Amino acid sequence: MEWSEFAQRFALELANLDRDTILIVREREESRHYVQAMREPDRLYAEAVSNNFLEGPLLLGPSDEEVLTEAGWRPPTPDWSPANWWTELPPDAGPAGFALLSDMMVTALRDVQGVRRPLDLVYESFHRQGAGLIELTGFGIEPADPRRVADRRPSPIAAPVNDSPPSVPPTLEDRLADARTRGDHLGYFDLLLGAELLLPAGGPGTDGMVSAEFQTVQRDGVVHVLAFTSVQAQGAAGYAGLHRRTTFAALAKAWPDPSWYLTINLDLPSEIQLDAAMILRLDTMHRTSPQTTLVEPVTVPPAPPAPVASVPAAESPAPPAPVPSAPAPAPDQAIRLPHGAQLWSAQGLLAVFDAVSGRWAPAGRAL
Repeated sequence: MEWSEFAQRFALELANLDRDTILIVREREESRHYVQAMREPDRLYAEAVSNNFLEGPLLLGPSDEEVLTEAGWRPPTPDWSPANWWTELPPDAGPAGFALLSDMMVTALRDVQGVRRPLDLVYESFHRQGAGLIELTGFGIEPADPRRVADRRPSPIAAPVNDSPPSVPPTLEDRLADARTRGDHLGYFDLLLGAELLLPAGGPGTDGMVSAEFQTVQRDGVVHVLAFTSVQAQGAAGYAGLHRRTTFAALAKAWPDPSWYLTINLDLPSEIQLDAAMILRLDTMHRTSPQTTLVEPVTVPPAPPAPVASVPAAESPAPPAPVPSAPAPAPDQAIRLPHGAQLWSAQGLLAVFDAVSGRWAPAGRAL
């Protein structure tokens, strides 16, 4: 998930924050990096952490505070009332106001506190007088402590702007499902191979097996390792909770058993099942296809013409000079795929390599 998409989701959560409800967004590994908002009767009040709560290398420098000021944050007061950088929205703030506040909070997290990407964030949402956390199913990041979740709020819907229909940015699962429906193999695999995968914590599968590393299920006598492309997809399939993060390349490199399958987004419209051979093919394609356009084909120089010599009529002419063979590729040099190379799976032909464009062309069949 990119920062732009996260900012849109953040704005929706702020707009739908209930009265006396607090929303804290912080860095996963450094809890002192945070922003927070609370819905009060007469305003939406928001804060970004200040030096009053930071020390050592975490302290904000003059340039950091200048960024906060330019973004619209107001500085803390000497009497600590408030103690953090702060701002507020009136009770009748419209979509533009929530979008502006979301951008300010993203600026504080990304440009001042140094959070690298939205997936490095977690959140806590709770009623001021309540107990337990509220799960925000459409936020796109994880709750700080899933064990404390006591309530769930469905994904908010964007309010119409200028009589236009509501607009909600498509999730990665939406884009995968759309590519699958259209039979866009290359689009689907480009999304999948570049995505971060979540592997639910290992435990007893339906086949009775126990894996410390993978969550497995059994289908038609075959063991399937489960992976998901988001926390929401994992929860929708009934596997919410602990997980570890990986990539397709890392998973392919450490694939545990050649007889096992990989199932991504179980029981969702974006689901796909891959056997070990297909996992290897996709990983190889992902690693080599970007290089094919960088490796020039080897040009074999023409053989020099054989010298013309006067020979007696009874004698045979001299044999032509041998044609030199193409030099062998250097170690670790990418080998250019031949035009027409095919990518197959258990479902049939998926794609054919076009050496002119350096890309795989879909074969036109559904996944």
